[in-house]
Amino acid sequence: MNKSIRPLHVATDLYQIADLLSICFSDSMDEDGERYIAYLRQFSQSLLFTKIAERYPEKYSLPGEGFVYEDGGRVVGNITLSPMKFEDETVYLISNVAVEPEHRGRGIAKLLTQTALRYIECKGVKQVWLQVKQGNQAAIKLYDQLDFQSFMVRTTWMRKKTNVFLKRPEKFALRKRKKGEWKIQRELLESTYPVELTAAYEFEIASVQPNLKRTIRDFFLSRVTLHWAAEVNEQLGFVSYASFQDQSYVNLWIAAPVGYEQQFLKTLVPAVQARLGKEVRLNYPQHEYGDCFHELGMQELNTLVWKRKYLV
Repeated sequence: MNKSIRPLHVATDLYQIADLLSICFSDSMDEDGERYIAYLRQFSQSLLFTKIAERYPEKYSLPGEGFVYEDGGRVVGNITLSPMKFEDETVYLISNVAVEPEHRGRGIAKLLTQTALRYIECKGVKQVWLQVKQGNQAAIKLYDQLDFQSFMVRTTWMRKKTNVFLKRPEKFALRKRKKGEWKIQRELLESTYPVELTAAYEFEIASVQPNLKRTIRDFFLSRVTLHWAAEVNEQLGFVSYASFQDQSYVNLWIAAPVGYEQQFLKTLVPAVQARLGKEVRLNYPQHEYGDCFHELGMQELNTLVWKRKYLV
């Protein structure tokens, strides 16, 4: 390992990492991102809590695994790793690679990524994923050099909270999904969203099946998961979401029959947002239904290239 690189330590690095993330992602930081940075800074003030959290960082939504790059005893680079379950095996997601602007061009990002890949490989993990903004050609070039392969390009669209006051569709009834309809919904979801996407966003398609254990788990996580249904032109479509009280936006998962996607988007998005009163977001393949999203008053939040590397 390069002498300037060492493992990340929650107890000592948290505040500097918060500063680094704030600097590196200021141009794309939303309200929840700013809240998370403030959370990291506040958490770092308690040595007792950080010592406890260092053993179980996932319980506190902290960057527990990864590496930092130091220059003169100061953290100027960081790579954060997030293990996740995917099809009964562990996959690592590179959550972020951040390098202070004045230290870029020195190969720090490449060194951090190579170090992380060796670390992950030693753990016997077979896959590493990452997401990179489509316009970040320097990062894309780096990951191509490290043999990452692109496997999908997805655009996240957002409809701001202010749009909740726009006129809702007429002659339309949004209702709770019936228990017996979950199999239809599951099939539509599986045909719309790749399993890699739902895994990374922690949306279990299997969760659409009514289950008491999931309801109890949601209660303890202060999460509300709802499934709605609607009929448009005698076709049945669905929308699901998990809502947290302190989250400023909600990810929607819309499932519609082939050929009726736009009709359900135009109907379900404003109807659900009117109930939530929050910003809503949807993730779709790049260039798909762009005119429809614009018609709904939605804006492109980002377009991400998803890359994957298989380890020997």
